[in-house]
Parts: sequence; C-alpha cells; structure tokens
Amino acid sequence: MQGLIEELKKLVYDYSAAYSNSLKSLNSLDNSGVSSSYILTGYSFKIGDVLIKNPIIAAPLAGISDNTYRIFAQYFGSALTYSEMISSYGIHFNHAASRELAHVTDFERPVALQIFGSEPDILLDAAQKIENIADIVDINMGCPVSKVLKSKSGGFLLQNEDKVEQIISKIAGRITKPLTVKLRIGWDKNNINVFNIARIAQSSGAAAISIHGRTVKQGFTGEVNYEVIKKVKELVNIPVIASGDIDSPAKAKQALDYTGCDAVMIGRASKGTPWIFFNILMSLKNGLADFSPDVDFKKKFAELYLKFLISFSSEEKAVKEFRKYLSWIFKGTRGINRFKHKFFAIKSFEDVSNIMGSL
Repeated sequence: MQGLIEELKKLVYDYSAAYSNSLKSLNSLDNSGVSSSYILTGYSFKIGDVLIKNPIIAAPLAGISDNTYRIFAQYFGSALTYSEMISSYGIHFNHAASRELAHVTDFERPVALQIFGSEPDILLDAAQKIENIADIVDINMGCPVSKVLKSKSGGFLLQNEDKVEQIISKIAGRITKPLTVKLRIGWDKNNINVFNIARIAQSSGAAAISIHGRTVKQGFTGEVNYEVIKKVKELVNIPVIASGDIDSPAKAKQALDYTGCDAVMIGRASKGTPWIFFNILMSLKNGLADFSPDVDFKKKFAELYLKFLISFSSEEKAVKEFRKYLSWIFKGTRGINRFKHKFFAIKSFEDVSNIMGSL
C-alpha cells in the first residue's frame, strides 16, 4: 500500500503543478505531494475532539465511498470522509458485507462510519462495535431511497421526532467517539421539521449535523433550500454541514457564505473527479478559478485508481466495479464517445492500460 500512496502523492503534486501553471499561481504543494495548505485558517473546526482542518467534506455515496474513494478524497484535500451507509443489523449480526464496508485504513482518516436502521438498541450495538474503527459515528436520518424507507430507516425517521430523540440519546452517551447525524429538511414540503430535529439532535448529544437541503420526498430533484439550512445554523451551536448540488468552487463558496455553515459536503460532483476538492480549497484560499486536468493526467489517474481498487479486492471484482468510473473520469473529453463501448467491456487491468494507450 505504501508504494501506491507514494504514486498518489506524486499524482496530486502533478495536478497541483498543472493547476498552478494554468492559472499562473504559486504552487501550493511541497515536493512530497502532501499539502500543509489543506489547513485553511479561519475555516477549521472540531466535531467533538476531531479536528476538521478545512470546510470541504466528501459526502457518503452508495457504491462509491469505499477505501479507494476515501483515500483519493483525502489526498486531494477533503478534510473528512464518510463510508457509504452500513446496515446496523449487518453490524449487529456480524455480516461479512457490513464488516467489509466498515474497513478503514490509516490513509483515509479522519473518517466517519455511517450506519442506518430503525431500532435504537440495534443502532447502539452497531455504534459500539464500530467506534474503535471510526473517528466519528454517523447516523443516517435522511436517505430517500425506497428500500431504506421501507425499513423505516433513513429519511423515514424524520416523521417520528420522539424516535429521533430516543436513538440519539441512547447512543451519544454510550460511545466514546463523536456522534453525528445526517438529515434532510423534512419529509415533504408540508412537513419541514428540521428545526425541531436539529434542536433534538443538539440536546440529545449529537456533536454535529449535516443537512441535505431537500425533503425526503424530493429525492434528488427540485431546488435545494439553502435558506432552511441557514436558519438551522443560526438555531444551534454545534457544527452544521450543508449538502446538496454543490458541484463547483463557486457553488461551494456561495453555500458557505450564505448559510454560515462550518462546511459543505461534495457528493455526486466528485464521482471519478476527486480533484474537485483541491479546486474548491484553492478557490477559497486564493480566489482562483476552476480547473480541469488534461487527458494525459486523467489516464494516469484512471490507472492508479484501478490499482488501488485491486489492492482492496480481486482484479476481476475491481475491474467490474471500475467500468462506471471511466465514463465519469473522461466526461467531457473530446472524442470520448468512440471509446465508451470499450469501457464496459474491460476485464483486466491490462485492458484498461491498453485503452489508456489508445486515447
């Protein structure tokens, strides 16, 4: 793993150099490829006793937020990463798939392990079983996916404020790591109750909350309501993280400035493009513009990303998982449509390497 980490440091350094040359700015990294500038004065804060060194956080993404994603997010500047949702029942009953999702390396810290469920006792047991692995334990109370809602978990819980209080109170006082909660602004447009939920979370012992600015019923459609997030931030004293459609440095700064939140979460915009974290940080620090790497960088990035995936899995499984990444990585690249059919036919690292050579 250390050899791969050194390759990643070099890749990040190369990105920084290309970014700086393009924008005629000073290089922001030292020659080790690890940036002290990732700590932004005036933006750092704490969740419990965990230092969050800047306001850019990689959101939990189902099927994406694995070890590789979290490592790349960290090295490109994300101050905190999350696991994808892990079933509290899976942890409670020691299911292999859930244990695998809870695996963390030292190269991706600080990391929040996010669990979901509806039974307070099961959630408590799961939290206690993962707290020695996690830096932060997070409870998902905002997921709008139907299978999660059918289990009366995720966003379904926003309809039952008493249960929200019961869950947070039961867990917060019984684990040693900070407990956080991921929310939406309410169940639907007629039930915007995140103000009550935020008060409950704070009084019950949550160390921070993150809020996606849509209702559960909206899913990922319609406008994000940053006004509600702003009002929640004014209401509570614990850190608040804003989420929803933040896909550029300009949008990140706008969300931070308008809501007054401690941080913003970057989700779908980082799929296959974790350099967005770096771009946002440089924009906040120096007022610099956005930047997109050239195709040669993307080819090196793609091969290294796959190497990391293989290091955590079998080559066959990793390559199958990686197929979707190629379209994300090369989105917008001129002439890429001629190669897309090849992306979904790859079966080995060699296949990927050959495609990279022909791009």
